[in-house]
Amino acid sequence: MSNMDIFKGRRTAIIVGINNYEDRDIPQLSGAENDAQELFNLLTSEKGGFEKNRENLIRGEHATQRNIIKRVSEIFRKDEKFDIAMFYFSGHGFLDKKDELYLSTYDVDKKDPYIGGIRINDLKKEIYASPNKQSAILILDCCYSGAAAKDAKNTDNQIKDVIPILEKNFEDIGGKENYGEGKFTITSSATDKVSWEEKDCIHLENNQPHVHGAFTYNLIKGIEGAAANQTNGMITLGSLQQYIDTAMLENNKQKSYYNESEARNINNILIALSVEKYKENILNLEAALDEDLEIPDLSFPSITYVIAGTKKLRELEHFNRTNPSIKTMNERIASQLEMYKNGVIEWCFNLPDPIKFKIERNTERDFIEDFTNQVGVLTIDKLVDIDDKLKQFLTSFGNEVKNKTEFFNENDPNFSSFLMKLSLIYKRNKTSPKVVSHE
Repeated sequence: MSNMDIFKGRRTAIIVGINNYEDRDIPQLSGAENDAQELFNLLTSEKGGFEKNRENLIRGEHATQRNIIKRVSEIFRKDEKFDIAMFYFSGHGFLDKKDELYLSTYDVDKKDPYIGGIRINDLKKEIYASPNKQSAILILDCCYSGAAAKDAKNTDNQIKDVIPILEKNFEDIGGKENYGEGKFTITSSATDKVSWEEKDCIHLENNQPHVHGAFTYNLIKGIEGAAANQTNGMITLGSLQQYIDTAMLENNKQKSYYNESEARNINNILIALSVEKYKENILNLEAALDEDLEIPDLSFPSITYVIAGTKKLRELEHFNRTNPSIKTMNERIASQLEMYKNGVIEWCFNLPDPIKFKIERNTERDFIEDFTNQVGVLTIDKLVDIDDKLKQFLTSFGNEVKNKTEFFNENDPNFSSFLMKLSLIYKRNKTSPKVVSHE
């Protein structure tokens, strides 16, 4: 069984990390290049399914403005299709005299980050406006200790709260535009090395003490499995965001800042998998399907289990679309559905005319004909999102057919009881139930 078939389409990520800079006045970092290397390894493993393109990992002296912009142009400015395209940066962020934020590339000029740096708002616009990218994600783990504050009284020359500056740069500069759904930014808000760095980090992929940016340390742990759905093993952008926020709050670290395009689908963007939980979920789905499709009485199936089995089959297809058992399961469900349809339609057809008349009189319409027509067009696809009202009727009729109840006259007590129950269900719903179709 392959776990990779849940990753639909192409997935790519540009990963940048810089510890030391050409300008020696820029404070040295210890964990940025660890951040980049380990995140790249994790995303391109079976957990993440991202393309393993070494040109997309840019660290240290190779992380010049030219090299980074070249990769951004290759991924985000061209019409090449990607299901997910991500840009990640770990390093310094600088603020110029106009309060505009820049990513500090290896060759940035500290005194004027416009020279050699990458303006964050420009980068965001390029990534958000990228064509043919179902999801475009910008993740920044910046240490803003090099960003000068305008307040002359601030003698340590550091920003105390970078969130207002992030809001200004991500939302106000150039106006707010609608780039469609699936475009997101997540960034840390560390204003000094103490809040940015996490020392003696130990995690699954590297169990030796080492340094990370605090934000990325929790990002990595989340992707390793801490942010995974406990049932299916899926790690979405939404679950990552929630995990990082909680972990940072618990450790009294900086809070994260988020920016998103107009339409939000953060919980539908699959970043990675907890492989063990994912495989366990597939095995559980297969076992549950097999159980649902076991018919104690081979002559007639329970529609409740047929519907439940159909939904589990679609879930299995979603998580593991190349699973070899899908075809067999589909055939079994289709066979049971046909068995049910034939049994119910025959039962309705054999009702004596006086009984049909009494049903019509109680339900105030030609219910039997309408019901049999709906049963006749049922397909597996229509069972996935079947109307709850129709499901009630299908279950009620199925129970009668399964019990092989035959009504020879309208005074039959079994029939009277069934008819009363049917009438109450119908009147409570007020209108005739209808089949929901995907067609």
